[in-house]
Amino acid sequence: MSLRTFNREEFFKTRWDPQRGEQVFIIEPSQGGKTHFAFELLNNTEHKKPPVALVMKPRDPTPAVMTKKWGWKEIRRWPPPKLMPWQDKPPGYTLWPKHSLSLHPESITKTNIHIKAQFEAVLMDAYKRGDRVVFVDEIYGLLAELHMKQVVEALSTRGSGMGAAMWYATQKPAGTIGAPMPGHLFNNPMHLFIGYDPVAGNRKRFSEIGGINTGLVMEEVSKLQVTPIRTPHGMKPVSELLYINKNGPRGGYLCKIGVY
Repeated sequence: MSLRTFNREEFFKTRWDPQRGEQVFIIEPSQGGKTHFAFELLNNTEHKKPPVALVMKPRDPTPAVMTKKWGWKEIRRWPPPKLMPWQDKPPGYTLWPKHSLSLHPESITKTNIHIKAQFEAVLMDAYKRGDRVVFVDEIYGLLAELHMKQVVEALSTRGSGMGAAMWYATQKPAGTIGAPMPGHLFNNPMHLFIGYDPVAGNRKRFSEIGGINTGLVMEEVSKLQVTPIRTPHGMKPVSELLYINKNGPRGGYLCKIGVY
């Protein structure tokens, strides 16, 4: 079986049509282009309310560049400041809480408490009011470092009926021994995008994706092509993506998306 491959423009125009409240999961090793692709995805989707991207790192050039490119508004706290009558609503928000890091290790704990409070505020806002997409750049960080399992599970398992959708990404689908990736994070998303992963243990975890031919998924992920791409931050290996739409005919639709 040979899957059809689309360039990104073709994919967005002819294949990408998520419904209200559907979740999205992006899985790819570090530095493979997850954040870049997620912003492209968000900005090629119709939204009732401006989506929100959560950024946990102290500094990260990709969300900074993509926020500027797409005209989003970077904010430090949630909710965002009220707009003046002459101000247009931005197409999206990048919630990037301020870090209070010093040379003392306790500053990490202080910073994480603040980040957790801001991230919980936006996730609970989406859960309560509905009709908003929140993109979590690294779901593992929220679970293992910020200990936000309760809020993540609430939005993931019960938010779709209200149009509240969590889109999330991870670089290590298996998690770790002390903090494994919950199985429902694989089963709840209707849309999955998977990049090439050389680690057999990670590919094996894809067998937990319900409602599709997981053997075919594992086979196709192992064959995805990786191409070195020049970026403003140097050369980066960018993978083709395997797209899985569990709403597709016969229990699932699969195709590949090129690096351009």
